[in-house]
Amino acid sequence: MTLSPPVAPGLPVLGNALRMMGDVQQFLVDTYREMGPVFRVRALNQAFVIMAGEQANRFLLERGDEVFSSEESFGGLNREFGMRVHVLRGRPHRHLRKVLATGLSRDLLAARWDEVAARTAFLLKEWPAQPAVPVVDRFQRLAAAQLSIAFTGADSAARFDTLRSAFELVLDVTIAGKWPAVALRRPAYRRARAEIHAFARAALEERAAHPQPGPPDLLDRALVAKDENGNPYPIEVRAGMALQGYFAGINTVAYLYSFMLYALLKHPSVLARVAAEVGDEPLTFDRLRHLPALRGLVLETLRVYPPAPGSARTVLEGFDFEGFRVEPGRRVLVATSVPHQLAEHFPDPDRFDIDRDFTAARKASVYAPFSVGSHTCLGAGMTEVLAVATTAMLVQQLTITMPDRPLRITATPGPNPGKHFKVAASHRR
Repeated sequence: MTLSPPVAPGLPVLGNALRMMGDVQQFLVDTYREMGPVFRVRALNQAFVIMAGEQANRFLLERGDEVFSSEESFGGLNREFGMRVHVLRGRPHRHLRKVLATGLSRDLLAARWDEVAARTAFLLKEWPAQPAVPVVDRFQRLAAAQLSIAFTGADSAARFDTLRSAFELVLDVTIAGKWPAVALRRPAYRRARAEIHAFARAALEERAAHPQPGPPDLLDRALVAKDENGNPYPIEVRAGMALQGYFAGINTVAYLYSFMLYALLKHPSVLARVAAEVGDEPLTFDRLRHLPALRGLVLETLRVYPPAPGSARTVLEGFDFEGFRVEPGRRVLVATSVPHQLAEHFPDPDRFDIDRDFTAARKASVYAPFSVGSHTCLGAGMTEVLAVATTAMLVQQLTITMPDRPLRITATPGPNPGKHFKVAASHRR
């Protein structure tokens, strides 16, 4: 008889909640080392089977579409904001991903690089005006501006606070289980949701009435998008596509920027290499491809501080994994970034090394900062390019100092340095 996965030790009532609300990546790595590649955790009213290690990543890559659904975890983004790509499976999913990918390309960033760079420089120049800069908040605002300009041609700054609060509430309710579903019925949230829907539809109407020159962006693609059977997507799905460009992904991008800044401050020798490499030359888009130290910083930061350490799914078809049975209906978290901290994949994993070669690890799917398989983050490539660009501009423009306090990672809505991560900034002379 096949056994159910063992239960990870935890506190009465709280279960594993406290550790999972903090540095969830370290919790997953520690528990994997203690209990093996499959175990159960509980966090208040949430219960998950955790699958971790190289074989778990391989399982998600090879059998994820067959046995898992993402409806329970990500259905809120679809129900609330029309982001259908997160819940589809099979051919419909592959088709919509392809449509979205054409509107999230690096070519758009290249075409609009001058506007993105100018907005980035402007927002970074504001940092020295504050005695203590709240890093995550400022990088969220910066990422939202960069992504919306690149993908839609217009900055969404005027609606940033509305967008952020609404999206994060949906994630906290539907994925983290931090709040009950009734939170999505509150009048303030319903007003914000209606405003966001109106904003997305107005953006599409404006683009239809006034086409722009240059390569087609996400708004252009959404206006003419058709499903896998050749039928136009309904308006709510096309509005959801527009919102992907205005806001989806800003947390992941901002958290990466924040951890990169922390890594530079923690490792002065890395900062010195990056600063020397960047120099004072203008940062053209073509030059971004020729900054190996910065590129290494991005990849190593994603290894040590993965902004998406796991992929949440629900089991459709029961299966056996590593000697244990996982039954239908179980919620599963495939902890795709656990191999990042394992010596068999990354020698001396506790050492921050921007000269690591990630080629073999990528091919083996043990380097997976953006998950693996059919639901790999569509904006992964763009995120890496923007991270190089943003950090290069920050190093050129600002001198940053940080209070001598340990990093305190929080996991809501995703792993990030939290509101207590603040720095002092001054203009470089």
